[in-house]
Order: sequence, then C-alpha cells, then structure tokens
Amino acid sequence: MFHPYALLYGYVDEPTDSNRAPPTCLWSKQFYETDLSRGFVRGYAFQVGRGVGPVVEAVMSEAKGILPWGAEHHRVFRRLNGHRLSLAAICEDLPEERNRVTLDPVLKDSHGIPAPRVDYTIGENSAKMLEHGVARAKEILAAAGATDICINCPILYGGWHLLGTARMGVDPKRSVVNEWGRSHDVKNLFIVDGSVFVTSGGVNPTSTIQAIAFYIADQMKQRLANLFD
Repeated sequence: MFHPYALLYGYVDEPTDSNRAPPTCLWSKQFYETDLSRGFVRGYAFQVGRGVGPVVEAVMSEAKGILPWGAEHHRVFRRLNGHRLSLAAICEDLPEERNRVTLDPVLKDSHGIPAPRVDYTIGENSAKMLEHGVARAKEILAAAGATDICINCPILYGGWHLLGTARMGVDPKRSVVNEWGRSHDVKNLFIVDGSVFVTSGGVNPTSTIQAIAFYIADQMKQRLANLFD
C-alpha cells in the first residue's frame, strides 16, 4: 500500500506567502471516515497548502502551459507567483492481494541474491476516492475564487509512504506478525515499521510508526523472560 495522492491548485488575488514557513498550513478530515453513499469505504484527508517558491512556480506553470514566453511572461509570472492555493487529497489505500513484494525470478544483484519485485496497481476503491477528492477540491478552489486550476491525479512522483505487506494480527493465516510485532513463523524476528499497517491510513505515517515502535519495544521489555517462547 501507499498513499494515492491527488494535487489540485489554483491562483487567488490575495498573496498567500507561498515561500515562507512550511507549505502545508491546514488539514481537513471532513471526508476521512467511511460514508457508503460516496461509493467507497474509508476516505482521505485534505492538505491545504499555500504554494511553492518562485523557481518551482516558474517550472511547473510553464509545464502546465499557463506561463507563456514572450511579452506577457513577466506579467503573468507576477500574477501567479505567491498567489497559489493548493489542496491535496491523501487517500487511505487498502490492502489488495495483487499488490505485493516478491523476489524477482530473473533480476539478481552482484551476489546472486534476487532483487525485490514490486507489483502495484491503484485499486477500484482508491480510484473512486481520488475521483471524489478531485471533485471536492475543484469546488473548494472555485469557492475561494481561484483561477487557472491545475489537476495532478495521481501525482507523478508519489509513493513515498510504502506500507503494508507484513500485517499485524492475531491469526497467522491472515497476518505476518502478532499483536506486538513478533513474526508468527520466526520467533526471534520482530518487524517495527510501516509494514505492519493494516491499511495505509489517510495521513502521513511517521507519527504512527513511531508510536508502534515504542509500543513494540515496551512489549519486548515486558516479555524478556519468555520473549521467544
């Protein structure tokens, strides 16, 4: 699993302090919980951002075709730079059997060890979630008076939050580690990272990974006398 991610942005009349402080300034979880009337389960969080710096603005706007070359270049750039308002829908990905990490049957490293092979396709539930997020973001940007709305769905360079494949649970048939991080099959193996997530969640995962690490470490400490039984 990872976080399928839709990014939309437009330009407003008011300056947005785009190049100052962290770019993300607001969160919304209005669409985070399951509402079956939307046609999918779980949901997504909105990150509201106030734009990018002048170099990124110039490169992205030229690529999108909204920043011309020639006589109008400087005038249009001044209108765009520092006036961007963005919304990103961070979707909660669900585990799907076809999405997996296996050993490549052909590709090997210099030691003859098979390379990892990653198979991933955005599932139907996540695709519907992205579509819903794009529609709501367009409505929000329009209500804010934004123009030149640009859509990136899914974003080109995404997938930083790689999660799952070693699910935590009590049933060895349906999970890789038990409820405190120990492998069901190898008693002295503990997995302490985002692999144990049961879904990706719809927020950045670092804080949850840290909490899981503290929890598993505490469980190991409490069970030192019979840790590998």
